[in-house]
Amino acid sequence: MPTKPRLSEHVRMGMTWGATAVDAERADALLRAPQQIIETLYAHYDADKAAGRVGYLDKAWHAIHFVLNQSPWEGEPPLGWVIFGGTPVADDSDEAVPRHLPAEHVRQIAAALAALPADKFARRYDAQALADAEIYPEVIWLRDGDEAKDYVLSYYADLIGFYAGAAARGDSVFNWIS
Repeated sequence: MPTKPRLSEHVRMGMTWGATAVDAERADALLRAPQQIIETLYAHYDADKAAGRVGYLDKAWHAIHFVLNQSPWEGEPPLGWVIFGGTPVADDSDEAVPRHLPAEHVRQIAAALAALPADKFARRYDAQALADAEIYPEVIWLRDGDEAKDYVLSYYADLIGFYAGAAARGDSVFNWIS
């Protein structure tokens, strides 16, 4: 299996997007204890990852959102929900606060992503537009060229699979940027 393209040394540390798909019973339990969601999800990370329930986009999240929505922060559902969707489960002043996407939204996202496979997404990718919009991490889009594009496309393909699996199981999703 090929390895993920890596960003240059200049942008190794920073904000990443993560998500975990959970069944309805587990989602209800987590929502009853919102202050413990991240801790609980981390405690089950290995099992969730082995079960295909973990999504991770490294630093490609902002570029993926932009390519899907042609906006740095806004977007119409369901594509606007892919990265920034869901209801915050606690005080929304912290970026790392998890957001909860109900199963119905997950199904809509999965269908929208299925309608935009990686090859079509790649045709929408525009390094100059990413740079002009100051999409995080700003320094790579023009400097790293095809390497940056491959990096984003690789994570986009993973994202399609993550949401498709969650939708097929009827899962909801908790996501966060930290």
